[in-house]
Amino acid sequence: MARNSERVRRIIRFIEQLTVPSGKGEGGPFRLRPFQKRFIRDIYGPVNKDGCRVVRRAILSEARKNGKSATIAALALAHLIGPEAIKNGEIYSAATEREQAALVFKYARQIVQADPELSSMIRIVDSTKTMLCYANGSTYKAISAEAGSKYGYNPTVVIYDELAQARNRDLYDALDSSMGARLEPLMIVISTQSNDPQHTLSQLIDDGLSGNDPTTVCHLYEIPEDADVFDEKHWKLANPALGDFRSLEEMRTAAKRAKRMPSFEAAFRNLYCNQRVDAQSPLIAAQEWEACKGAAVIEPGAEMYLALDLSGKTDLTAIVGITKADPSNVRAWFFKPDETLHEHETRDRVPYALWKQQGFIETTPGRAIQYDWVAARLAKISTEYNVAGIAFDRYRIDDLLKAMGDIGLDAYVEGKDKPRSGAVRMVPWGQGFKDMTVAVEALEIAVIDRKLVHDGNPALRWNISNALAVSDPAGNRKLDKSKTRFRIDGAVALAMALGLKSRDMAQEAGPSVYETRGLMVI
Repeated sequence: MARNSERVRRIIRFIEQLTVPSGKGEGGPFRLRPFQKRFIRDIYGPVNKDGCRVVRRAILSEARKNGKSATIAALALAHLIGPEAIKNGEIYSAATEREQAALVFKYARQIVQADPELSSMIRIVDSTKTMLCYANGSTYKAISAEAGSKYGYNPTVVIYDELAQARNRDLYDALDSSMGARLEPLMIVISTQSNDPQHTLSQLIDDGLSGNDPTTVCHLYEIPEDADVFDEKHWKLANPALGDFRSLEEMRTAAKRAKRMPSFEAAFRNLYCNQRVDAQSPLIAAQEWEACKGAAVIEPGAEMYLALDLSGKTDLTAIVGITKADPSNVRAWFFKPDETLHEHETRDRVPYALWKQQGFIETTPGRAIQYDWVAARLAKISTEYNVAGIAFDRYRIDDLLKAMGDIGLDAYVEGKDKPRSGAVRMVPWGQGFKDMTVAVEALEIAVIDRKLVHDGNPALRWNISNALAVSDPAGNRKLDKSKTRFRIDGAVALAMALGLKSRDMAQEAGPSVYETRGLMVI
């Protein structure tokens, strides 16, 4: 593919003659950093045989305060009045909300107002967030989803700011589909990541990183999920301007707060580390979970509690076991259909194939979970350990019980069937507040008091990091799968196993001395 280096140089030269509108270097000339020049080079350098720009879509995703908005404002001016300007061009900066849409415009206005020559050539209408270039008739306008339909526009360049905040893709699709009449249309998306793997931004990033489309460029700066976000050596992965115009001290302050107050950790991971996580805090903070990592050895014949979360037939199924003795040593088994493994890797952005290779998950043939495989695994566990009980979510349990019967694994359902010697005890565990409050509290206490030891299973760690708890007015809690699109099956199973153990141990301890004497404590 041919490259037009002169075109890139003209754009960089134009931007570096502009005035920094605010922040470090305010009032001085722009000095683009290497990572900023690389983004410009990758957009405007590749050309086709006719000399036209190849790239039609560019995504820049990095942590906040790394200069995204000011740099893109300068690029907008390059298309309005600079080397990329054309006659009657239309440039738009768009966002879900009016204030966000106006942010890039604000930087562009400040740049123009700081330069007498530009001010004499551009008319600024603040009331409509519009700029008009007298020389070529081109306009630049800030628009938002709040303003209604955008199908009447014919943009040459669209800058979509913080696409992760979009509640739907209507505005994006309207603008993207309206660019077909232009010779060299360009959509630039700048945003921190969305936690939703099905969000428009996530799909654009995943597609851009795949390298399958030469018309799309994606520069993603993020700290990997398996890296320690509190280790300073990783911070620059998401913050290319760190230590320059991105304050290192402010980053340190935010990290200390997130480590000290777990409720801030999720926001720190998303806004400062650009990880694809929800802004809500997980039930178990990452550092708390990592502090419980150890050998987690479970000797043959040890007494264990198990729990099952069967999930959907095409998704992740989890069995989690814990020892009855304290601390609770943890062992997890995960299952996925083999034919969906690579497809779901892209969707969930986790290395299922690697986890399979490493033995952390098992796959069953086809595109749906084969419950006879899960039943066979339960049978094997039952021969290796002394299973005190298996807590289960009722979802699809009839399919599994049938599979267990087909292979001769005898089981009875507590509260429904009469207990049988040698049969596996199956304990129904509701997913509402009544049953899950005990389970959530047992999980939380086991982690905080370091009465739980796990072996670092990455699939279980991922599930734990996604688990969010919701409360009812009485303060009861449960894990809510609807609050995250990421998998939490292993977290649910672990909570149920700990909840069953806690309930059994309380029953074994018997009534308190006050209850036996008929006393009431006030």
